[in-house]
Amino acid sequence: MDPWLSRLRHDLVKRAVWAARDLRDARREPGAADLLELRGGLLELRDGEGTAVSARELWEQLRRDAPPIPAAALSSFGAAVEQAERSVEQLATRMQSWPEAVDAVLQIEAAFAALARTLEEE
Repeated sequence: MDPWLSRLRHDLVKRAVWAARDLRDARREPGAADLLELRGGLLELRDGEGTAVSARELWEQLRRDAPPIPAAALSSFGAAVEQAERSVEQLATRMQSWPEAVDAVLQIEAAFAALARTLEEE
């Protein structure tokens, strides 16, 4: 796998979707700690310097180092990250249900797979 894709998967994708997968598979109503984990996976990541950043901020940093990939593929991944963050942020105001937020976070994984296929085709 391309080193940039590996870093994206490790630093952002895995951390973002870990809690979402757990919630999807739990088959129970999440508690406050579960929702904090979901939120932390998107809003409390670390960049290469160890600074706390959101998934959106980390994506913007990683995107600057992206290998030649069509802009549409990069934008599609970025849109999935942004939608996931919005969904998780809206949990606090109850504008979003937790299943919808979990689904939005899991879309990051699907967007990553599409991005990876695009790079493999190059």
